[in-house]
Amino acid sequence: MSITFTATHRPPVGYAVSCGCPEATSRAPRFGDYQDAQDAADRASTARVRAPLPGCDLPEVCPDYPLRAEEVDPDDPAPWVEFSNVNAVGVLEALALPLWTGSREGACDALEGRLPLGTDGPGTVIPIAVVDAYGQLPADDFRGRVLTALGLAPDDPGTPDVQLGRTLLLGRPAGYLQRRLQELHTLADWCTAHGRDVAWH
Repeated sequence: MSITFTATHRPPVGYAVSCGCPEATSRAPRFGDYQDAQDAADRASTARVRAPLPGCDLPEVCPDYPLRAEEVDPDDPAPWVEFSNVNAVGVLEALALPLWTGSREGACDALEGRLPLGTDGPGTVIPIAVVDAYGQLPADDFRGRVLTALGLAPDDPGTPDVQLGRTLLLGRPAGYLQRRLQELHTLADWCTAHGRDVAWH
């Protein structure tokens, strides 16, 4: 699971047959109708061996999965910044955005900094960060939050990997938060230039 920050949705100006990689979608031929694009995707996906599309980010992986019809953004390509749930926790907190927008029933709190976990019985508890966050802000407001976060958190020392039995919980490298906040700042600038809000889901 992940949280993605991008520009607010606008009606598409067409459809492309793509593996989902942004550059591949940007380079793909356009269709005016969704069903035409999906039919073309289905035909291409029946090939026994499919070469990666031009611009594919994961040429060793994507050919093993079916192609699909993707919306073409009017400002193609609209940028996006994606975070795993574990890393989204720190970013949302730095931006003073809520981790939860709905009911917290059944959710597990992020447990960073409290590992490994003790239990009353046998076994090991494997922590899972569950984030249910979505919303949108005007680009200028979002940029202000990013700049504030950068000012308040000038250094991110990172976190080490944690081994729990046979499970490895990956940490994050030093400077991770600042690097990703800079990416969000770039997204806010793009949204301002294109007259769009920043959205996350």
